[in-house]
Amino acid sequence: MEKNSALDAFFKPKSVAIVGASSDPKKPGFTALKNLISMGYKGKIFPINLREESILGYPCYKSVLDIEEPVEACVLLVSAELTMKVAGELVERKKKFNDVTAAVCMSAGFGELGTPEGKQREQDLVRMLRSASIRLIGPNCVGMIDAYSGFNTSFDIPSYPKGGLSFLTQSGALATSFLFWAGGLNLVGLSKFASIGNMADVDMAELLLYLKDDDSTKVIGIYMEGLPKPREFFRTARAVAAVKPIVVLKAGKSEMGTAAALSHTGAIAGSDAIYDGAFRQAGLVRARSVAEFYDLMRAFERQPVPEGNRVCVLTHMGGPGTLCIDEISATATLEMAKFSPETHDAIRAVCAPMANVGHPDGYVDLTAAHTEKLHNQVLGHLFSEPNVDMVLQILAPSAFLEQKLLAEEISAAYRSQAGKKTFLNAVTFGSFALEARKGLEGAGLPTVEFPDALARVAGSMAAYGAFRRAAAANPWTPQTSDRETVDATARILTAAAGKGQAGLLEPEAYEVCAKYGIPTSPYSVVDTLEEGIEAVRKVGYPAVLKVVSSEIIHKSDVGGVILGITSEDTFRQGYQKLVGNIRAAFPHITQPRVLIQKMMPSTTELVMGAIRDRLFGPVVMFGLGGIYVEALKMVNFRLLPIGPGEAKDLVRQTLPPALLKGVRGRGPMNLDSIASVMVALGRLLEEQPQVAEVDLNPILPFEEGCVAVDARIILSPSR
Repeated sequence: MEKNSALDAFFKPKSVAIVGASSDPKKPGFTALKNLISMGYKGKIFPINLREESILGYPCYKSVLDIEEPVEACVLLVSAELTMKVAGELVERKKKFNDVTAAVCMSAGFGELGTPEGKQREQDLVRMLRSASIRLIGPNCVGMIDAYSGFNTSFDIPSYPKGGLSFLTQSGALATSFLFWAGGLNLVGLSKFASIGNMADVDMAELLLYLKDDDSTKVIGIYMEGLPKPREFFRTARAVAAVKPIVVLKAGKSEMGTAAALSHTGAIAGSDAIYDGAFRQAGLVRARSVAEFYDLMRAFERQPVPEGNRVCVLTHMGGPGTLCIDEISATATLEMAKFSPETHDAIRAVCAPMANVGHPDGYVDLTAAHTEKLHNQVLGHLFSEPNVDMVLQILAPSAFLEQKLLAEEISAAYRSQAGKKTFLNAVTFGSFALEARKGLEGAGLPTVEFPDALARVAGSMAAYGAFRRAAAANPWTPQTSDRETVDATARILTAAAGKGQAGLLEPEAYEVCAKYGIPTSPYSVVDTLEEGIEAVRKVGYPAVLKVVSSEIIHKSDVGGVILGITSEDTFRQGYQKLVGNIRAAFPHITQPRVLIQKMMPSTTELVMGAIRDRLFGPVVMFGLGGIYVEALKMVNFRLLPIGPGEAKDLVRQTLPPALLKGVRGRGPMNLDSIASVMVALGRLLEEQPQVAEVDLNPILPFEEGCVAVDARIILSPSR
């Protein structure tokens, strides 16, 4: 793929005009110019100020139209009203000189106000600049930084060490706070920084695509509050994550994105729940706290992506070591490594007799009898062990150890290994052992302060590594149904809509399921007792009776479901009871239609659903089903389309392993069958625009396959 150079002018322009440059050290226009100079930018700088002759040694211009040399980028640091005037001048300049291609608007007073005037001003700004093919970042942002080109429009960050982190943020304050914190201890190196503000033009997806091809970017950090086009973003993010790790901190958990009283899927679907599923699906690493966000960005920036999930823990403190192992046990993405006999014996030979080696697997506790050199020796053996993918070390330098020497010995061991295994350290606590922490960080070894955090970071890195390997090994092309299936299903949906139904009746839903290869339990629909007696013999016992009516949504509430039909006598009694219940609740329904359905053996109840979310578009849901689905919400979401591999991953990430393997005498679930139903459900929603929601609850998993025993299909409102 060719490199994406469309946004180069935002990161490495040959020249820049600073509109709103100031000689007042207390104003952003002064610090932005000063920071640009201090970062070492080598391009041409043109300060724009109506009253000043020069600022910081650079001659001032009264307007961008007065600059006689080429101008590639422009930084806007004036009021919203003046910004509109300058935008007009930039358009005029572009027509005259054909030079300006990028504008960074740091001014506020636009769409973020939430007022009609602010929104209109923002739209006018974008329209005006686009008319001259000038791209815009912002408004309402804190600017751009490229540590390699020296381009810096931030009025907060003066200069920063080069490195592999590129940071995209919807909050300038949070991002600059991170850089100030990390900069003091040299905890991270920066490649690029973009505060994107209102994303009126250039958005996060476009910046991600640019960073995908950026040689100096090793990891991308994103602080996100919301996206106007999430589907487009996740499509791009998935392609980028297949190449580079993306760490996300998502704020602003909002209310349910879709309210739907007719289905469990609609009742559970909330924008943050769907965001979470989309992050997993696209291979993005989601941080659950600010501290974890900081740790993950730094770990990916300094260390290689692990080649597997086998981890060992090296420490000299039993308590912190146990806490780390506890967290590893709770992290489904990690497993403790098994040392080879050679490695076990080699470590045992250099340790004190009281040291713990391999109990449990992958654990080494040097005890208080550790020395600086001993850490070097043991790490050498661990780095050479083929059964180890990641090494986690927990330190709290003792008073009788020299912190600087300890850091040197550890760093030397890491540098001397033949391959570069992922190596993370917890220094408890970083402020107490500051010299050791500085020594490790200076050698490119990221440190965290807590042993449980160490395990969580390792688990996230291992999960990302697994995603990237799977993305490379299992490319998937979406499949479509045959024309006959699509057309026949459309006729069923159209007929139901023509009758004024909000959704399909249960037997109609089963008919659609059959066309899309979704198994359902045997059933028959009857209008009289006599028809039912014949039908139940074919369906088989035990059976369940359900009323069929477009007027009755919650059948159980009105006595419209009768269980325990085990013989012809119980069928007669059950049928008459159901008819009586319906006549009592709905006197005008004198002869209700009845669905007779085979009762399946008892097993774990699952739920599958699909919904057209107003923000994300078509989405599929999977989880633990039955009557507790809305209360427990042990469900996860994925954007459609979804492939078999993704469907299996969704199942594994949602259900405990014990349930998948089978508990209390129940056999293992047929994962292939569950995935097949999920893929078919996704095709149904994507191929049938008349369908708003589908709800299969419960769907019962067995060793031989899975069966839906209830199905709801809700139609989209007519337009």
